[in-house]
Amino acid sequence: MLLNALAEVSHTTTASIKFYRREGLLPAGTRLTATRQDYDRGHVERLQLVRVLREEAGAAIPDIRALVTVIDDPRRPLVDALEIAQALAAGLSPAEAGGPPEHREDPMIRELLTQLGWPDVASGPRRALGELLEGMRAAGSPVDRGVLLRYGRALDELTRADISGIHEPAQSSGDSLSGDAGGAGETPSRDVVVARAVRGMVSYDRLTRVLRALGHASHSVRAAGS
Repeated sequence: MLLNALAEVSHTTTASIKFYRREGLLPAGTRLTATRQDYDRGHVERLQLVRVLREEAGAAIPDIRALVTVIDDPRRPLVDALEIAQALAAGLSPAEAGGPPEHREDPMIRELLTQLGWPDVASGPRRALGELLEGMRAAGSPVDRGVLLRYGRALDELTRADISGIHEPAQSSGDSLSGDAGGAGETPSRDVVVARAVRGMVSYDRLTRVLRALGHASHSVRAAGS
């Protein structure tokens, strides 16, 4: 498809597409003439990923460039791209997606990983958890081991389902739920898997917060009426 068709299918302006190409987020199409290029479904999927990162995760252009560089490198496993994407969805930078834990990490974090059977590896969210626990302690509302484990167990089941779902084949072309560009039953591309991971993390974080607020409100009303 030509540029105008790509813009229409991806719901992206031609100016944005040209900008993303200049910034290294979108690969060039197949050159037809000196001024015309042919684009394919891979370009549509990349633009969908960029839109999810920009609009739903609020990621900056340099951070998205760091992510797509990993996606486009066949020597890098998909898990590397997912680690960066999940850091961006959590409001962290790609630089915070790896590296060793903080020097004085709260020992409850390693205990939590052991109890849940999660790998004892460095990650941005792990460091973010350490900073959160430290901040809550400084604010006079520390979290004890029991509370941390209770939350961890509840989220273990939810996140296990989230991760299994991002690798499933698309159910229909242009599936409204997943936003996938692929056809039904096809193995999703790396762009699609990463976009699903980011969209799911952002959306379900909101769902978790709203349901928790609803639970608080409901229990407060029940307590007031008893």
